Amino acid sequence: MIAGLFTSAALFCAEASFAIAAPVVAAAAPARPVAVAAAPAAAAADIPVSKPASRLAFADLADAAVADAALKSVEAITTLSAKFRQTAPSGAVVTGDVKLRRPGQVRFDYDAPSPITIVGSGGMVYVENKDLETTDSYPLGKTPLKFLLSKRIDIGDAKLAGVERFEDGVAVTWVSTDEKTEGALTLYLSAPDLAVRQWAVIDAQGGVTLVELLDPKLGEKFDNRLFRAPDAGGAFIRN
Repeated sequence: MIAGLFTSAALFCAEASFAIAAPVVAAAAPARPVAVAAAPAAAAADIPVSKPASRLAFADLADAAVADAALKSVEAITTLSAKFRQTAPSGAVVTGDVKLRRPGQVRFDYDAPSPITIVGSGGMVYVENKDLETTDSYPLGKTPLKFLLSKRIDIGDAKLAGVERFEDGVAVTWVSTDEKTEGALTLYLSAPDLAVRQWAVIDAQGGVTLVELLDPKLGEKFDNRLFRAPDAGGAFIRN
């Protein structure tokens, strides 16, 4: 399944592609970006690597155990709301609000001047461009959002590339083993609570998309209408 993330990381055009991940967060995102292991050299250079601290988190656990716990932290999400900051491969930065209700529902409202709103619901992802007055739809299973919204995460043909430990967190990286879907996914989780703070996707072309979650809140109740799919050619209900 993770291989699907690599081929579809650029699915949402106009700098609105929302690379995966988005797990539980208990505090504001750390200042440093994630460190991506086993990534293509050109792409890895785009993300500064943090220096491991003298006392490393989860030093007594094997990499596989840390990676398994990271996936479980995603699966444990019920609802999450946060501000997000997304940095595209081009270096362009956009911000907005995300509301997630697992399994199966998510909404991204991008801040102006971006015209994009994304809603995932009912097995589909809808991308509205207010400037163009268009709404495109894609099967959820063919987008990076599948990782966020699946009830149980299946890493499929991806393999664990490595776990980098820091004093205050860990960076867990998976890479695709399919030649047709080259790429890597890194989750940065805080320690000791293993709450996901940010994630990065490196696509087959070496482009890096970094997403940070800011001021997250867990367990909130959301109005069902926020996840309602638009009528054919119609617009989403606004907050």
